[in-house]
Amino acid sequence: MPEPVIPIDVKGWVAEARSDPVDHRRRQATEIVLSSIASLLPAYTLHLKGGLLMGLVYDSPRMTTDVDLSAGFPVHPGIGNEITSALVEKLKSAIADLAYVGVDVNVHSVKELPKNKFDQAQFPGLKITIVHSHQQSAMARKPLREYFTIDVSFNEALREIDILEIADGKLLLAYGLVDLIAEKYRAVLQQIPRRRQRRQDIYDLHHLTIREEIDEGLKGRILDVLLEKCRSRYIEQTGIR
Repeated sequence: MPEPVIPIDVKGWVAEARSDPVDHRRRQATEIVLSSIASLLPAYTLHLKGGLLMGLVYDSPRMTTDVDLSAGFPVHPGIGNEITSALVEKLKSAIADLAYVGVDVNVHSVKELPKNKFDQAQFPGLKITIVHSHQQSAMARKPLREYFTIDVSFNEALREIDILEIADGKLLLAYGLVDLIAEKYRAVLQQIPRRRQRRQDIYDLHHLTIREEIDEGLKGRILDVLLEKCRSRYIEQTGIR
């Protein structure tokens, strides 16, 4: 595994949202989920990517509510139920470890995508819906329930990985900067034949390129990884290498 480990102040990130009750509840639930995902190692290697990674590591104001992950293991029949069963157990432990009183986080549902021939698809995925409930007061009859999703992608090309320390000794795998930038360029390129737009990726690329020092060596690594990702998605390259 690459070094060094990158410390992430998830507790501080949760505390920043205290003035916004909705965001604060969501961040508490997200902290529990991230702790649980970290605890799935080494049985299930899941790499954080997307808007949540952008916010936690790169100080992006574009913070999404969902958790995007890339699986570092092959898909097989029943993997959705296997992961969610393991996740349910880890969620229980994380709630106790983090000592969130009146907070409950659980798996609401899991969907295999595509629905038909999931384990035979080229780029299958899982959509795991998380439900989190918060007891507002001792007098409240029912706790407030809210939802967000964990999206797990399979068969994605991934070369450079970062290790995030989200708590004392608790480690979470994540896309490194090279793969993060290359993946966003790949996503933008793939929208051309689809005649779609992904403005969020353009925003993220702008944020990363003005925030991070990207020298010629880093540019070369990004290009190499981008070409690999494009080949894996059958995006034809022209005019380069």
